[in-house]
Amino acid sequence: MPAAPRIACIALDRPLDRLFDYSIPEDLTLAPGQRVRVPFGRGSTIGVVVELASTSEVAPGRLRAIQEAPEAEPILGPRLLELLQFGARYYHHPLGEALLGALPPALRHGDPLPALTPETLWRMTPAGSQALADGDARGRRQQAVLRTLAHPNTTPHASPALDRATLAAATGLQLAPRELRAFAERGWLEATTPDPKQPPPPNTSDHTLTAEQRAAVDALTPDTGVPLLLEGVTGSGKTEVYLQMAERVLARGRQVLFLIPEIALTPQLSARIQQRFPGQVALLHSGLSEGERLRAWESARQGQRRIVVGTRSALFTPLPDLGLIIVDEEHDSAFKQQDGFRYNARDLAIKRGQLEQVAVVLGSATPTLETLHAATTGRYAHARLATRPDGSQPPAVEAIDTRVHTPDEGLTAPLLDAMQQTLAAGHQCFLLLNRRGFARVLACDACGWVAECPDCDARLTIHAHNPRAVCHLCGHQEPRPQRCPQCGEALAQRGLGTQRLEQALARHYPTTPLIRLDRDSIRHKGALEEALDRIRQLDAAIVVGTQMLAKGHDFPQVGLVGVIDVDQGLFSVDLRATENTLQLIVQAAGRAGRGSGGGRVLLQTGHPDHPLIRGLNAADYPAMVAPLLEERAAAEMPPHGHLALVRVEAGDAETTRRHAERVATHLRNAAAEGLRVLGPAPAPRHRVNRRFREQILLQSTQRGPLHRALTRARHAWQTDDLPRGTRIAIDIDPVSLA
Repeated sequence: MPAAPRIACIALDRPLDRLFDYSIPEDLTLAPGQRVRVPFGRGSTIGVVVELASTSEVAPGRLRAIQEAPEAEPILGPRLLELLQFGARYYHHPLGEALLGALPPALRHGDPLPALTPETLWRMTPAGSQALADGDARGRRQQAVLRTLAHPNTTPHASPALDRATLAAATGLQLAPRELRAFAERGWLEATTPDPKQPPPPNTSDHTLTAEQRAAVDALTPDTGVPLLLEGVTGSGKTEVYLQMAERVLARGRQVLFLIPEIALTPQLSARIQQRFPGQVALLHSGLSEGERLRAWESARQGQRRIVVGTRSALFTPLPDLGLIIVDEEHDSAFKQQDGFRYNARDLAIKRGQLEQVAVVLGSATPTLETLHAATTGRYAHARLATRPDGSQPPAVEAIDTRVHTPDEGLTAPLLDAMQQTLAAGHQCFLLLNRRGFARVLACDACGWVAECPDCDARLTIHAHNPRAVCHLCGHQEPRPQRCPQCGEALAQRGLGTQRLEQALARHYPTTPLIRLDRDSIRHKGALEEALDRIRQLDAAIVVGTQMLAKGHDFPQVGLVGVIDVDQGLFSVDLRATENTLQLIVQAAGRAGRGSGGGRVLLQTGHPDHPLIRGLNAADYPAMVAPLLEERAAAEMPPHGHLALVRVEAGDAETTRRHAERVATHLRNAAAEGLRVLGPAPAPRHRVNRRFREQILLQSTQRGPLHRALTRARHAWQTDDLPRGTRIAIDIDPVSLA
């Protein structure tokens, strides 16, 4: 009989491509995926068992023993462990960092799993409904809670109540238990404690599916692992399709994983999911405290919460009965991790669906070219919602030639005329400018001096009501000079940001309610929800903001969307800049004309004859991007090729250049036929936060040669004696080359 394995190969949270062998004490029984505490150096650390072995290269007398196993069972199941191992290989990242990074921070620190207790649910009473109708609930917090519980799809005592986390997410408020108990003491709410083994049924929907929506729901093929692209014009009701799909999966006793790009920017969506499935949703995102995140994670792992809604890291949540993965706004670059373990949650969601044989739905009005190509060539199933539920389509996009109509602080006469007409008709105007701040440049017209960041290749940005100039790359701030430090002349503020546009609009429309929506205006918790509520309540007739205006919000009174400037994206050196620009235009256009009054979309551009501008059609995105796909095919770029970017960083330019040359040499030595190694060359942003960056681009029509060359070259450069502070990072399938 062979000896039972008494050696565990452990992954630790260290930037090393190896596992660490430890002996298993006689009183411990371990399995892959189990969390353990082991001695490491002079202390101890948490690791994850990857495999068991009977022998080790470490001499028996030098093999250290595992100290303890916090749990008696694995917390990462075999399929999830396989997914993370695949991800570490595919993205060429140390397995230990990938595995430990998939756990909630509290578990990485060694905390025990929490004991879960049934959570109280809160239901509005008839007295609460009357208080809301009579205006007795006068405070903003009171009104927000009661309005949420009076959701159109719920009536008191006729449907399940909502838990505190759901109420907090839906209202954007921090709700303490004592505050909800105070509502109950007034007679407005009543509390119930559900049986965790019998989750509340979903709230019924009063939405009647269109024929296209029914066909999309029916296109879901469970237990196959085949991805489904749900491509729908903005406002076509993709969310209702998601909810109907989820309801079918829940009825089979399975769980649903719902990935969204940025939970802070989609409160309407997350609240709608929670209201439809009260008491069944676990929220997972970085805005939670460690304790809240751990309890939500554990409730999903134990199957108590049947739906997980979260950002990209929620992909790695253990779900024992997973039946469906939904990736909303699959085109959003927020699904790609930009440092450390540089994975794409959308792509790994597809892989998880294949491993666990569950359906994966990719939803977007503007899918990435890779996803669209996979659907049109038959690798993915494809369902299309070509019209909105009322039968309408997004409004046409009209171009305003800024060579003819010179903008005054970003505003042309045709745009101002259209805004006046829209406001007179009682509708809202949305103006999108994807640059925050007041002015982009502080410069001297006399001698040419420009305020630049001392630590980056970037100019300092000016913000209103801030006496300091700010670098948006590294965060450096310094006092804002009033006169040129070289010649003493007065300085000019050049360029346009959302704050300056807001100021110009206030001059044109001094009595019209106006709100700005960008990251500067929503810094404190609840500010975004408060702003969105003001927009929905028509407290703001003009809304100016950055791309977050285009993040899937549903405002039926928007009659005009103006896109101030998109020309930079049409001529950028970045591979995906034009694709991203078209996506932004279509998403922004989708905010207009959702109500009965129709809508207009005006795009200010100095290049109205550009082929992509002439071809703008928000109702036919595939036709819009067809020229881009042809260009990519001719250049053998994604989706007709594969890319990897290797970045070398160091504290001085010469060290960076020298080691980038060595890395490029290793890659060329390892390259097979069909693989191109381009560079090294300075990154478009060569210096960021006092560090210099060089990059090497790998291009191949096949994945195999690219990954084999990276593997061989990586082993070679890891033997190089790198100077302290020099870092080499690999970015597979980069979403940006900048």
